[in-house]
Amino acid sequence: MGEKAAEPLSPQFVLMCNYMAEGCEGGLAIFDGYLAEYGHLTTEKCAPYLANTKGDSCSNYAKCPAYAKISKSYYLRGYNFNPTVADIQKEILLNGPLVTEFGANDDFSFYEKGVMVQNEKPPEVQSNA
Repeated sequence: MGEKAAEPLSPQFVLMCNYMAEGCEGGLAIFDGYLAEYGHLTTEKCAPYLANTKGDSCSNYAKCPAYAKISKSYYLRGYNFNPTVADIQKEILLNGPLVTEFGANDDFSFYEKGVMVQNEKPPEVQSNA
């Protein structure tokens, strides 16, 4: 009848096997695009998400078949451009899912669930006394 739904892709594979990024320690999202363009992605079924990288290794996924690639990775409107919500929505509408990065302050390390609201910290006052 209809087309078969695509299998979910594995974020664990990206975290463990993208030698250009720093896994859970950060890195630039564009490198995940490069992995999907010049390498491949595999399925969640073969490389299930573990919510950490400790004790895991890319070699654990060596037998996972290539499942998906992308044809082109790029920055939305160029490097260091701060896209608006409308820019991101348009990109998703025209070209599908995208990868992004975000910055968070130290409070993020204690975040557990729900919607996190990050407030600006007031500048620290230094005493010269």
